[in-house]
Amino acid sequence: MTEKRYHHGNLKNCLIEAGIELINKEGETHFSLRKVAAICGVSNAAPYSHFSNKEELLEAMKSYVTEQFTKELNSSVKGEDLENPYTLVKLGKSYVTFFVKNPQYFEFLFSQSCISVNLSMNDDTKSSFPPFELLKEMHFRILRQHGLSDERIKDAVISAWATVHGLAAIATMKGVSYDGNWENKIEDIIWNKKEI
Repeated sequence: MTEKRYHHGNLKNCLIEAGIELINKEGETHFSLRKVAAICGVSNAAPYSHFSNKEELLEAMKSYVTEQFTKELNSSVKGEDLENPYTLVKLGKSYVTFFVKNPQYFEFLFSQSCISVNLSMNDDTKSSFPPFELLKEMHFRILRQHGLSDERIKDAVISAWATVHGLAAIATMKGVSYDGNWENKIEDIIWNKKEI
């Protein structure tokens, strides 16, 4: 883990990516700014130009991955027909393929950081996890237009999240192989779960 990967001008991102790698490999107990600095090939003092302590880096890592994930999900439905249920398939497919391409992010977000998701979906409560909020909002926006009750939409949201999250977990597990095309299979599975 002594790979030198820092390129001038991008230390913050190097520290974030190296931090994700380190925490996935060794857990939070063995996580330190010194070890992250070593992975980036910089001095032990260098991380302090961006983060005052390891907790600040951990929070930046969580924010970075969540922002990248949310950006990917938003771009998957940008310009799409918000009346067409197939838009939900595109959103779900984007959820899974993001983690297939970035398995280290899946492990970090859902094993190492504290994500808050409110499945009760009351009007006055929001999840602190923007990707889930987007998934929920898109389901309500599209499925209400097709006459589904809020109760059925809530069930559809939980079912959709369980499906895409489960597929992402399976697709990113070490030791799981699939000889077919993941993207096509993901689409088939998600489309078969749609309410309409």
